Amino acid sequence: MLKEGRVKVAVIGLGRIGLPTAAVFARAGAAVTGVDINPQVVETLQEGSCRFADEPGLQELLSDVVKRRKLVATLDLGIAVSSSQFIIICVPTPVDQTKTPDYSAVKKTSHAVGAALREGSIVIIESTVGPGTVENLIRPILEEESGLTAGQDFGLASCPERSDPGNILENLKSVPRVIGAINGQCGEAVAVLYEAVLGVSVIGVKDPKTANAVKLTENLFRDVNVALANEFALLFEKLGIDTYEVINACGTKYNFVPHYPGAGVGGPCLPSNSYYLIAEGLKTGNIPYLIRLAREINDRMPDHVVELVSEALNEVGKTVKGARIALLGVTYKPNVRDIQLSPVQKICERLEGMGARVVIYDPMLLDEEVFGHRVERCADDAVDSADCIVIGTAHPEFYQLQLRHLSRIVNGRAALVDGRNVLDPATVRDAGFAYRGVGRGTS
Repeated sequence: MLKEGRVKVAVIGLGRIGLPTAAVFARAGAAVTGVDINPQVVETLQEGSCRFADEPGLQELLSDVVKRRKLVATLDLGIAVSSSQFIIICVPTPVDQTKTPDYSAVKKTSHAVGAALREGSIVIIESTVGPGTVENLIRPILEEESGLTAGQDFGLASCPERSDPGNILENLKSVPRVIGAINGQCGEAVAVLYEAVLGVSVIGVKDPKTANAVKLTENLFRDVNVALANEFALLFEKLGIDTYEVINACGTKYNFVPHYPGAGVGGPCLPSNSYYLIAEGLKTGNIPYLIRLAREINDRMPDHVVELVSEALNEVGKTVKGARIALLGVTYKPNVRDIQLSPVQKICERLEGMGARVVIYDPMLLDEEVFGHRVERCADDAVDSADCIVIGTAHPEFYQLQLRHLSRIVNGRAALVDGRNVLDPATVRDAGFAYRGVGRGTS
């Protein structure tokens, strides 16, 4: 049925997760309708163009499935839902300024899906939500709008996305999927679909809230361990110990999982996922204190980078006020054209608030407007006459920086602050810079 195009799927939300998901389902043979509220997103997909040039292979895949009419795009959610057997929801779930989960897009989508839902369809939530959100928020809306009963008249399941931006197509065909459904029959149907489309194993769990707990647990495991590494870094800097040397040595033991410190944690997942679980914990009166503290530690790391900038500038007889500072790398991770919750934004804002003149270079964002600055076209243009260089993202290009060349075009003796362990400290110092690095101690 799948290869014959008899399985009809609606994918709602054509962002970084929804668009590749729609394309992969279409490649497997499903008749896929992609839905988005943004006319420009729909128009771009209708043309077979890819908005995510940093996702290898996605442009070629989209061109193929759109040309063969296996994937079409529309603004009309109602028509897409009413004509589909499976409805996959991939809308964003950010946190607001008060660190509270914002489920407004999920709620709005659930109302619209419910109004068009037909008996026998299955709704699959891929958006990241807190445990219990599917059962206590999404299900009641779908039932009220449709007049149908979940588990009896329609299926409802969670299958949280588990992809790494920049590697999404590879992840979709290699990372097992976790599925928690409202009942066994629904869970089996979703498992069969995902196994057939993606060719990966499926881990079935008891219910949607358990599946959502899995997604948050695997992300928060990393966030908490990064926070621990950052805590070590702050301490070891004061003790004159190289944190990376310590962690790498620890990594030789069988039960140690290395995590490394840095300038902060960004992106749509780790900075926000903690708050989904914290919000659910508050409802039960069981506050996850360690998770909350870990998030606070990671959120403070951009401030620490600013402190290192001040220290390094002082070493060369300069101050942050009036200094020209070159920020190299502003995306939240290497090789991804995305600045969502990038910790470098806070670094930039803090430095400017202290009177610095900030210049930005990022190879993923050439000539674009970022944080109120036009991104320079090359590293030399940013570094020219700079008093300090700050590495905010570990783009591959920065591992190859010609430090002696840069030392000749900066403003006299300059400082270099490495927020991502890109450069060897001794090499930086040998080139004439005053060096500071997160967790690297001083000499």
